[in-house]
Amino acid sequence: MDQMSIASAYVATTQAQTGAAIQTEVMKMAAAQEASVVALLEAGAQSLEAAASAQAAPAPGLGVAVDVTA
Repeated sequence: MDQMSIASAYVATTQAQTGAAIQTEVMKMAAAQEASVVALLEAGAQSLEAAASAQAAPAPGLGVAVDVTA
């Protein structure tokens, strides 16, 4: 092998390693973003559940049923 082919092989290998490292970082960033979106959605769902369970009772004397027999 001559020096030029050795240098070309080294450059190609280095570029492949750099590309793999960049892809790994991009995938990590995407996973982190997805995790934050999931956390946000879970917080919203918990907030809705809390609001639904914390519904105020009717005032005294108002009742909760309607008499439709008349």
